[in-house]
Amino acid sequence: MRNGIARVKKHSPAAACILDAVLRAADPAFAVRNGLHSLQADGVFTKGQTIGLVAMGKASVAMARSACEELGAQIQGGIVIGKMMPEDVNRQLPVLTVLSGAHPTPDESSLAAGKAVIEFLESNKNLDYFLFLISGGASSLVTNPSAGISLEDLKRATSMLLGCGASIDEINTVRKHIDNIKGGGLARMAAPVPCISLVLSDVPGDRLDMIASGPTVPDLTTFRDSVDVLKKYALFDAMPVSVKEHLMDGIMGWIPETPKPGDDIFKNNRVMIVGSLEKSILAAVQEAEHLGYQCERIQPLLQGEAADQGKRLGRFLAEQAASVMPGERRCWVGGGETTVTLGDAPTGKGGRNQELALAAVEVLDGARNAVLIAFATDGDDGLSPAAGAIVTGNTMYAAGKLGLNAAEYLARHDSYSYFAALDAAIVSGPTGTNVNDLVILLVN
Repeated sequence: MRNGIARVKKHSPAAACILDAVLRAADPAFAVRNGLHSLQADGVFTKGQTIGLVAMGKASVAMARSACEELGAQIQGGIVIGKMMPEDVNRQLPVLTVLSGAHPTPDESSLAAGKAVIEFLESNKNLDYFLFLISGGASSLVTNPSAGISLEDLKRATSMLLGCGASIDEINTVRKHIDNIKGGGLARMAAPVPCISLVLSDVPGDRLDMIASGPTVPDLTTFRDSVDVLKKYALFDAMPVSVKEHLMDGIMGWIPETPKPGDDIFKNNRVMIVGSLEKSILAAVQEAEHLGYQCERIQPLLQGEAADQGKRLGRFLAEQAASVMPGERRCWVGGGETTVTLGDAPTGKGGRNQELALAAVEVLDGARNAVLIAFATDGDDGLSPAAGAIVTGNTMYAAGKLGLNAAEYLARHDSYSYFAALDAAIVSGPTGTNVNDLVILLVN
């Protein structure tokens, strides 16, 4: 993230410091180490016990490396699945099998990763524990479609869900009922070996059954809920036939539901959230206050259309900038996960964070000493090279000199092209962590 922070620092040194604090708080290695120490204090993973490790998600490498450093020879093998792997990953994790999956929609590599995880669990039932290290992105990186559903049908269903404006909870409700791994599926496959899960949450509200689609925890949703989501967004009829038939068979009771609370497979399992959006927001607030800002939380968590939230936050910041007293420093920090509803027309490059920022450009025009930053903590904002973007009261003026019209770029969801031309896109590369999206508002 160093390059991304340097980009932010050009516009606002204070914002760069706050962003750095956010990412330190979400450091996956630190989070796993603390989680393991807590478990060991409770008598879990005592010397001599054997462990199989499965790390899934965008923070999988750092989480797995930390676990290997702490547990050493107790780890008898395992699998690590991430998105973009460092070149020396095999040297970092010599006792583990390292695979890559695809994101945000699964592909053949995701399918291969899912098969490898299932085979690992089924062939290691002699171990004392399975340790799952779970972070955001695993829903796409690791997949095993339900019986009768092809990979192509799963990809099509996923793409439709991602583009319809549904919330992450709604998307994962459907995912859990068309994929064998999700919705407690891995816990079912691992039984009777106890499962210990350390989770880096990228889901607002930290619902365990929604983070990475809840592969090791009881599922609180049903086949009926999945169909209701698809009908809410007028997607059911357009879904692949195999997906519709599978969901309807589930409603009729012809195939079993996902495992629910009280199921014996969860009897000896434990789950711990070791990093989250909440922890990172708290770190941001503390850093802002350390820098001399009067800081407040943005409530509630951000959700809904990214453009709507961008306009709302932009108007709020413009009002605050107009009323702030000389010498006063104000800061607001929030987070969540917005959505972008794509139409049928061709779209440009961008993501929900850059779209939120682009929607704030016009309403922030002329606001003095105001800065708005929206970014994805994993460094990956949609179909673009950027993590997010920076907007100030001068952005619209600078864009006008280049002939850039914010409304036109917003209409075709081409936010990255707009901010890249202004050198205001935050391009960081993968950060190695993922606790969802954050927004920082400053008046200095």
